[in-house]
Amino acid sequence: MRGIERLTKLLILFSAFALSTYFALQFRSGGLWHGIEPAHAVAARSAVDAKTPYDLTKLEAVTATIQTIRDKYVDPTRVKPKQMLLSALDFVQRDVAQVIVLRESNSDEVTVRVGSQQMVFDVSNVQGPWDVSAKLRDIFAFLQQHLKTDTDVDLREVEYAACNGMLNTLDPHSVFLSPEAYREMTISTQGAFGGVGIVISIRDQLLTVIKPMPGTPAGRAGLKQYDRIVRINNESTLNMPLDDAVRRLRGDPGTEVSVWVTREGPGGWSGSKPFKLRREVINVESVESRMLDQGVGYIRLKQFQAGTAGELDNALVALHRAEPKMRGLVLDMRSNPGGLLDQAVKVADRFLRSGVVVTTVSASEPRDEKVAKSPGTEPDYPLVVLVNSSSASASEIVAGALKNHNRAIIVGQKTFGKGSVQLVFPDVTREKAALKLTIAQYLTPGDISIQSVGITPDIELDPMTVDTLEMDVMRPGKRMSERDLSKHLSSARAAAGQKPLEIVRYNMPSAEREAMRERGGDPEDDFTMDFTTRFARDLVLNVPTGLSRVEAVRKAAEFIDKVRQDEMAKVALDLKHLGFDWSATPAESPGPSKDQYEVKVETNRPNDRVRAGESIELKVTVKNTGTEPVYQLRALTSAESSYYDRKELIFGKIEPGKSKTAIAPLGWCDVEGRRIGSTKKPKDGKRVCTIPKDATTRCDGVKVEFFSANGEPPKSVEIRPTIEELPAPSFAYAYQIIDNRQGANADGRLQRGEGVSMYLTVKNVGRGRSFETQANLRNLSGDGLALQAGRFDISNMQPGDMRSVVFTWEVQQVAEPEITIELSVGDRDLGKHVNEKIKIPVEAGLSLAQDVGVSKVNGTEAPLVESLRPQARLFGSIPGGTLVRRLGRHGDMIKIDLGANRFAFVPASALSDAPGAKAPDTISFDTVFSHSPPAIELTPAALVVRGPTVKITGSIVDQTRLLDAYMFVGSNKVFYRTNQDAADPKSMKIDMDVSLRPGMNAITLVGRQNADTMSRQTIMIRRDGASGELLPSPKDDGAALLDFVEDGP
Repeated sequence: MRGIERLTKLLILFSAFALSTYFALQFRSGGLWHGIEPAHAVAARSAVDAKTPYDLTKLEAVTATIQTIRDKYVDPTRVKPKQMLLSALDFVQRDVAQVIVLRESNSDEVTVRVGSQQMVFDVSNVQGPWDVSAKLRDIFAFLQQHLKTDTDVDLREVEYAACNGMLNTLDPHSVFLSPEAYREMTISTQGAFGGVGIVISIRDQLLTVIKPMPGTPAGRAGLKQYDRIVRINNESTLNMPLDDAVRRLRGDPGTEVSVWVTREGPGGWSGSKPFKLRREVINVESVESRMLDQGVGYIRLKQFQAGTAGELDNALVALHRAEPKMRGLVLDMRSNPGGLLDQAVKVADRFLRSGVVVTTVSASEPRDEKVAKSPGTEPDYPLVVLVNSSSASASEIVAGALKNHNRAIIVGQKTFGKGSVQLVFPDVTREKAALKLTIAQYLTPGDISIQSVGITPDIELDPMTVDTLEMDVMRPGKRMSERDLSKHLSSARAAAGQKPLEIVRYNMPSAEREAMRERGGDPEDDFTMDFTTRFARDLVLNVPTGLSRVEAVRKAAEFIDKVRQDEMAKVALDLKHLGFDWSATPAESPGPSKDQYEVKVETNRPNDRVRAGESIELKVTVKNTGTEPVYQLRALTSAESSYYDRKELIFGKIEPGKSKTAIAPLGWCDVEGRRIGSTKKPKDGKRVCTIPKDATTRCDGVKVEFFSANGEPPKSVEIRPTIEELPAPSFAYAYQIIDNRQGANADGRLQRGEGVSMYLTVKNVGRGRSFETQANLRNLSGDGLALQAGRFDISNMQPGDMRSVVFTWEVQQVAEPEITIELSVGDRDLGKHVNEKIKIPVEAGLSLAQDVGVSKVNGTEAPLVESLRPQARLFGSIPGGTLVRRLGRHGDMIKIDLGANRFAFVPASALSDAPGAKAPDTISFDTVFSHSPPAIELTPAALVVRGPTVKITGSIVDQTRLLDAYMFVGSNKVFYRTNQDAADPKSMKIDMDVSLRPGMNAITLVGRQNADTMSRQTIMIRRDGASGELLPSPKDDGAALLDFVEDGP
């Protein structure tokens, strides 16, 4: 559940991680930053866009990107034209299956393939940015020639992918935004929008109200937490993505939206109940405040949006009114992602009488300083600022200004470290795509950059939890920061290596730790007096007025030390209950040397092999062979897999000649039976740790490192456990769509007002069973389709098992000449799924000639066709000799009765009249699976190698026709082969040597039947050193177009 709450929850106002509109004015372009993923090259587009011809060779997006980089990028020395070109091509080949770009190491030539066609391009003359443009024009002309007839590829998105490839060489924040992404971004930091005032999420696979905002249309109407929204206007929310639901709830202020709601439990009702809500401008408050006890004020800044400084002023006025002699203030900016720079400057100015708040420097504009002014400054009372690793950008400006001017004590965790400024350049193409580019860096007072290093707190707080499953007593915190991002910016002005003045580790009970995990590390939405807030309040009370922050921390040393001792005593008591002595080291206790130990490391699994979905424990036994006791002995694992990394083992005090054993469960820990995104917790569910069911076969190296309070700890040891993946299911399916429900004329065609059934049969054609498996139908036609039955549980399918379900919907006033739905069948536990977008014409009805009677199937079988449309789908066959009832005729096709109100069409030539015979009520037929993903068998020569390559062999087999196959190592495409002209159109052999990087390599092979039907298999290969030593995997997934080992065209 790690952070699921934060990942799934979505305010109808999106949170900003921005800087400001100030930069739009300062740099003479509009827009604000918003954290949106890059465009992808085969993303779905509207029908109108898809029909519009697009000329790649015009380079509209590429030209705008290169020009803006030249004019505005913060650090011109990072602009490497040849790298930009190669990365652009790499991003295209990642996103377009048919494209692969090959380049020998250090070669000045690249080979671009599209299917079976290829061309070699010389890149030696790419010296400047416009050389990139010229070369891309040549390459795009080749791509366009061979991709323009492929309806699965949108050429617009090909260019967008190339732009993102170029930007990827610069920094992790510069990105090209598709028109759709930019439209979503434009509402991000305004602080007001037309909506109904609810926080929504997908829970238990249903659109769920998480929090109705007081005083909003939803709040006044009586919507409550965990209400389920089953319909928005005339559209079912079944299988509706969260962002789609958000868009439908938004709208212009004054317009109406109707939501149908179900409610369980007290005050609930049967069925769904409509609520008609009139949209309003929803002002989301970014500031919360209250008076704590003993005269200490508290203000939480959630983000910096338009009006934040005014909200702060109102909060300060209210606090001073409640306590005229306020003794100090706690300013809480934990998990504040940033926002508008001008608001951050105004907030800092409230607490500073003078001095620079922030300085902005760039390559294209003069240095700009924002300075605090004396009027309106708060009294010089003690001020404590709370931050954590999710405090970023504008919140770091405030914390840095208050720290560097000695106005506040910073308490918590090191901040994220984002010291760069992004500006969105809007409408860079005719289709209104946008470009977000890093155009400046900001400096805190003293010209100190926090880029990639963050703000170091004066007092660092680190929680301790005694938990037999996930022990965390002295484990160092591991939190995501700017430095962890690929190609992060750095600054010579950064104050790296700063350490806190004090570190306070405090006891956090297991239940509280679990709740924090649920929130992704964020503080509670509603105020709670947690340890951090309580510590900050007490710190304010123990700091005299008027001291610098360093002097203030020194004055509070006695208070801080007492808190530290009290918290450690709580942890020691918890450990004592588990049989561990965590007593402090006596004075002059030398302890053992590192050679005076015997260490045994093992797991509870034979040969240290565990199957995915099962548990495995690490067991470490330490014997003290010295003459002195060792105190507070502990160990910490390190591994590249999160299944094994940072597991803490506690031994405590070990007397001479004695042994202690510590056990750490490996894998991921959660409440047994709990589902991600569920509001329902299993009764009496206990927490267990297992290797996830979807884990891939792999062999990892796990290092166990020891630490002690006295003497020397034991030498580190290693163990290399192996995971065996579960045999995977694979889903073949067939379906029939007919008009046989209320209002239908049963002619096999769809018209407005007809009720429709979609008969789906699924077969597990894989090697393994499925677990939690569902068949889902998603409406992509808006109000034009009213989905009724759209989700079915088909779990626990053994190999060869078949399941049949019936989706139902009604065709409404659809504007387009067709309706679009998306079918998905998938195993949620194993991550195995198939998807298909289906377009069905809405067309005029058809008259059938009367032809009633009984017929007999001629020959061995008769094909079953779902409708009378040209190229209608074949979904089954009836064995020869079967008697069937005729229902009508159209041309050379006979409509027959399959039973239970289901019908199909059969060629008249396949039937002969059988007067006087009686047909059965239900007709048995053999399903013809129109969609059956290719079967992949992939075998490496070894899971662990010491050389630069590994031999991979295998095969891909499809029941009908194999289109092509491609392979990635990490994110680097290393192989593509079309199967269109192969001697065997249904299969492909794989036999190749694959280049490996040091450490762990994920090798993924994809086989495609068509754009919708494909299979993939991933194997994990570890490359060790020549002597078998563990090699770390590079953090970066590799430069574009790494060396490859070609397998032939």
